[in-house]
Amino acid sequence: MPALTLTPGSTVTLDETAGLQNLAATPAPAGDANDNDILATSLPTAFTGRLTAVGAGAPTKAALSGYNGSNTGTNAFTFSVTGAVTDLSFTDANGAPLNGLDSGLNTADGEDIFLFTDTTNNNVVYGKTALNVVVFAAYLEETGTPVTGAKIWMVQYEAMANPDAANPDDSVNLLNKVFVSVSQDADFNLQGAPSGNNLFLMFTKTDPTIVGGRISDVSIIATGKDPANESTGVNINTGDTIVSSQAGGADNATTFGTNSQMITEQEGIRFTFVTGARADVTIPNLDQNEADLESNIDFTGMFGARTADFDVVQLQSGKTAQVKVTAYSTGVESGNSFIDGYAGDAVVSITSVRVLDSVTGAVLETFSGGSEGGVSSTIAISITDGVATITGVKAGYSIEYTTSADHNRVLIENGAALNASGNTHADFDIGGFRLLQVSSATAEVGSMMIFEDDGPSLALATPTDTALVNTQDADTIGANTDSATTNFATAFGTTSSSYGADGAGATNSVFALGVKTQGGDSGLKSDGATIYLYLVSGKVIGSTSGTEAGILATNTIFDLAVSASGSVTLQQFAEIDHALPGASSNYAAQQATMADDLVTLSDTVTLTDQDGDTASDSKVLNIGANIKFDDDGPSVVLAAPIDTALVNTQDADTIGG
Repeated sequence: MPALTLTPGSTVTLDETAGLQNLAATPAPAGDANDNDILATSLPTAFTGRLTAVGAGAPTKAALSGYNGSNTGTNAFTFSVTGAVTDLSFTDANGAPLNGLDSGLNTADGEDIFLFTDTTNNNVVYGKTALNVVVFAAYLEETGTPVTGAKIWMVQYEAMANPDAANPDDSVNLLNKVFVSVSQDADFNLQGAPSGNNLFLMFTKTDPTIVGGRISDVSIIATGKDPANESTGVNINTGDTIVSSQAGGADNATTFGTNSQMITEQEGIRFTFVTGARADVTIPNLDQNEADLESNIDFTGMFGARTADFDVVQLQSGKTAQVKVTAYSTGVESGNSFIDGYAGDAVVSITSVRVLDSVTGAVLETFSGGSEGGVSSTIAISITDGVATITGVKAGYSIEYTTSADHNRVLIENGAALNASGNTHADFDIGGFRLLQVSSATAEVGSMMIFEDDGPSLALATPTDTALVNTQDADTIGANTDSATTNFATAFGTTSSSYGADGAGATNSVFALGVKTQGGDSGLKSDGATIYLYLVSGKVIGSTSGTEAGILATNTIFDLAVSASGSVTLQQFAEIDHALPGASSNYAAQQATMADDLVTLSDTVTLTDQDGDTASDSKVLNIGANIKFDDDGPSVVLAAPIDTALVNTQDADTIGG
């Protein structure tokens, strides 16, 4: 059995952020240095070919296990094995192809992502939405000659949801969702099978592993189609028996027949896949007497497989055969329960069939997805209700079938009608039986397949200091007040902004007023009283009170408020003292103001991307000098004098002194 070992530290981390992130390209921070981004143009041709074939198109983001920007990546895992490895594939935890397993991940816009092993190249796995849109894909690049390991490549097409909104670099992975399986074909050895008619034959691989008198490897139990229930006391010859013989030829291979040797119309052989078979009643230790007792069909577990094949041999000369194949799933029914258990078998659908030349390996005919294809005009394949029928079969053909789920039993029959006429109903024997791509070692790799988040970015421009707001003393006489509003939002702008790979979420802008010092001197007076500045509930209040607690309507000279849209409103309740001497006219042109930094207006903008990550920037504008108070002065207009008054003196009164 292969020993499969993950490579410590050789993860494949794909960062959604634009540009490459890896040790060479982004040595800091550490969260970017450990990424494995690689140019998408570096992808293996076999991978890009499958992506194109399924309509995914050319990816723009890619990553490779262990890639650091300067190496060629590293194996995500290695394995050691005795014998030939026939397959390396992405699977589920049970070694079966992934077929719609919920990955536990979602796209940034909330769609579930499901996992599918590529049916054409099982080195490829896809993450797809319910609408069959590819969100990401991964590929096993096999390494070594013979193969001893694999690198993992990943590509991503659509942003995924990452749960930590406070961390734009947080990651998600496929822990316990994606596995790799190393497979070997299981060939079984019939050498030394007991001769004659037997109730069963139990056989296994050459040099099996035996622990406690039982075989750890998979074993096969073969019986006739309808064997006698020997444990009830009936003779085995009252039912179908299993017969073995030497086929002759260079390899002198052992073949299977039933009853009178060859499998005639409506006869067949059942093969059952088990584990824990008792070694002393398994070929070559099984003798003919032991092979006649149902109690010796002794095993401890079932073995599931998706694909198997068998050879058709010793066909009647000049004829072709009809072969019918039905796959089943059954429970552990050992010993005297074995024959009874046939009645409760559940059919497992066969999904595809291939007919090959057993010598050259050439494919003669195929049936998959409801359509037939191949080079033979004499072979016909059909699948009805999950049961496969192959006609036109000749000696030397190998029939390979694949099931929709694991099966652990198969019935192979001569499908011709009883006493059929013509040359299309030949009797035949079954040669070698093999389980293909048996998942003999499986390891979890989903935790090594990591997708890092991308966050939004934002940079605000330096605000422009041009907006003014002013009121007039003249409008505050008595109980009157004056107010003015100016939009300061236009003073703020954005240098750059991006929602990043996750796409648009929301933009939020918050304006806020501030004072340099709570209760600080504004530099202004009203009727000789100092005006102090306070920030209270978002408003700037100019009051002659020396404490915040002492602020009253009667001592509030002015206040400032800002709206959600950035409009600043100045409201003046009482007059402001202006410097002397005042001009004799145009008092409104004489303005009192504050030091610029005594009052501030800030704009804080937050971008939120589609999966909740945020980026914020804030700019502050000093607006103390932008707040202006116009003077008011006295006014007088004299009337034209009335020329009626007279004054006169007399010379008589000027005599002497």
